Amino acid sequence: MATRTSRSAALATLLTGALAGTLAATGCFGAVSGGTLGTQDGGRDPAERPQEPSGAHPEPGQHTDKSIRLELEPVRAPAGLGERALARAETIVGFGPRYASKEQGQAGWTRQLSYIEAELEALGLTVERDTWTDRKELITFTNLAARIPGKRKERIVLACHHDTKCTRDHPEPQHNFEFVGANDGASAVALLLELAPVLQHGEPEATIELVFLDGEESLDWAWNDAARALFGSKRYVTRQRDAEVLGTAAPIRAAIVLDMVGSKYLHIQDELYSTARLRTVLWSAAVACGHEHRFFQRAEGAADDHVPFLSVGIPAVDLIDLNGNATWHTPADTLENLSAESLQTVADVVLTMLPAVAEEYVVKAH
Repeated sequence: MATRTSRSAALATLLTGALAGTLAATGCFGAVSGGTLGTQDGGRDPAERPQEPSGAHPEPGQHTDKSIRLELEPVRAPAGLGERALARAETIVGFGPRYASKEQGQAGWTRQLSYIEAELEALGLTVERDTWTDRKELITFTNLAARIPGKRKERIVLACHHDTKCTRDHPEPQHNFEFVGANDGASAVALLLELAPVLQHGEPEATIELVFLDGEESLDWAWNDAARALFGSKRYVTRQRDAEVLGTAAPIRAAIVLDMVGSKYLHIQDELYSTARLRTVLWSAAVACGHEHRFFQRAEGAADDHVPFLSVGIPAVDLIDLNGNATWHTPADTLENLSAESLQTVADVVLTMLPAVAEEYVVKAH
């Protein structure tokens, strides 16, 4: 992979909010199509509560017009970041299955949470651990979040889900097998952990909140309109909106969700529920980095952890490799099917996106 010749120059420009140019016309079923979101009662009078994740599903948008893009300055991830992220994914897979359940502690789930927390704290970040028990399912979930302070308190969320699909105790025999979740979701967890120190050494315009969400996968094998899925993102959005109303948290201006970003056959689809403007930024970043062959060759809406953000009016985009993914929710989602080059590619694109997102949704908002 080509790397930026001056790493310090790349980091100095990261999240400064300065775009290189203006818009130019130039040549235990995780995320699936469809889905309905539930709501959670924050314990306050309904008239006082902020807008919450509702049952209204966003309408899919039009395909991104790839002839329209922002002229962005590429920000290259440090050399070797992909290899380090791949090594992290191997560590995470080694923890075993990583999903919450009614059993007394899933060992892999617990070990992964401790690992994420320890790695972030080693960087000097304060980690918020939000643990709750779903009243209907009687399952305990945990989200983790850490903030990288920026020049402004307004936040951009960079999120992934840390749970794996439960592939046991389903009524159909074909849905019960050994599943290690190398791509879905060790790859995104590993990549966010590797991006954290890079973001710390930049000069972020907005505060970046790294969020590791639990319970993205459906407890049923089938999606069932997200009735038993997206637990962590629904919870996170509800708590944050309450906190904004109470004045205890700065607003979230945009969310970027990563899901299945390490396949050796990487293809990040044009995800049609995502905010159109953010999809343009994503495509522009891919072109700027020379990675457009790995992006937007196919288009499809995917109900994923970005949808609860969208349902309360927070712009969000999902970087997801779902359409045509042959290893998704199969025994073949293993380390052998991951690629350090793919992880490096996504890192380049995310780092290139972030200054444009900060400019669009934080700087221009003032």
